[in-house]
Amino acid sequence: MKKLNLEILTPYGKYYAGEVDAILVHSDDFYMEILPNHAPLVSSLCVSKMIMKNGSDEVPYAIGGGIIRVEKGKTTLLLNSIEGKNDIDIERANEAKNRAEERLKNKENIDVARATHALQRALNRISVFND
Repeated sequence: MKKLNLEILTPYGKYYAGEVDAILVHSDDFYMEILPNHAPLVSSLCVSKMIMKNGSDEVPYAIGGGIIRVEKGKTTLLLNSIEGKNDIDIERANEAKNRAEERLKNKENIDVARATHALQRALNRISVFND
């Protein structure tokens, strides 16, 4: 079976380079599964759960948004952040969720977009941890 050549890069360097059967990611507009021989594509990715498929294994990751580029023979993810289930500090994620929710209750003197984004990231981490 043909494999997908995948490279994941973050601001901290290369997170992953290897072959997988498929990945599932979310853009702002749609949910997509990238398989070997996928048509060329460039798209932004939102804060969401990414799933890496290898055989019967489906491993979830919390991603902090970024860009996907699919070209012949290679798929590259440029991500703001990526965390596997074992990387997530669930206590810290719950604290971040609670802080963001408190800030959003009183919308005066806060950056609403920043607090909303912080809440999305926290909820995404909690979802991946509980998966």
